[in-house]
Amino acid sequence: MKMRELEQRSGVGRETIRYYIRMGLLPEPARPKANVADYSDEHVRRLGVIKRLQSERYLPLGFIKQVLDRPNAGEIAALPGLDAMLAASLGVAAANGGTRLADAAAQAGLTPAELDVLVRDRVVEVQGGALSPLDLAIAKAWGRVRASGYSPEAGFFAEDARLYVETLEPLTRREIERFYGRLTGSGTVEDAARMGQAGIELINDLIALLRTRMLLGLVAEMNARAASVGGS
Repeated sequence: MKMRELEQRSGVGRETIRYYIRMGLLPEPARPKANVADYSDEHVRRLGVIKRLQSERYLPLGFIKQVLDRPNAGEIAALPGLDAMLAASLGVAAANGGTRLADAAAQAGLTPAELDVLVRDRVVEVQGGALSPLDLAIAKAWGRVRASGYSPEAGFFAEDARLYVETLEPLTRREIERFYGRLTGSGTVEDAARMGQAGIELINDLIALLRTRMLLGLVAEMNARAASVGGS
């Protein structure tokens, strides 16, 4: 294909394409004769990979070249068994068919109706009429929140937990897309499992610290706002 068609199919301008060729991110086009360049579907595919990786902030072209030079050439590859490895290493693998809902509600310190709300809002997931160890731990965590004073009597309800699902879903999707985009083709599934476990545990700590700082800042902001209104 000619340069014009490559621009149209890739959505990338010719000067940028020529720059990528000089950088080694794209192969040289075939040249059947002087002053004629013939580009291929590989150029289109690589430009798509570059655009995808560049959409992640601060990802330099030097790193993108390393990804393109991997055996999978920047394409996202499957990591079979990674979910089971991570569940086992994190101690949340399903066992013994899980915990029945009626038992789970009692263990979590919730009413059956409150647990039903958590199920409805996808805070916890039911498999075969039971909760996995991870979902039971989530239910128990919400039960501890309730027991600490965040109860219906104080104006807090099980429906409030949905906020965290809605907030975390887009974040975790971006995280896993970045994880696959950067790691696949660079090691074994076992390597990915080790990094995945570390990422889950350490980033959980990072998120908790960032959230604490933000909450403290907002408490100060709300107090200042209330004081200014009260003093006016």
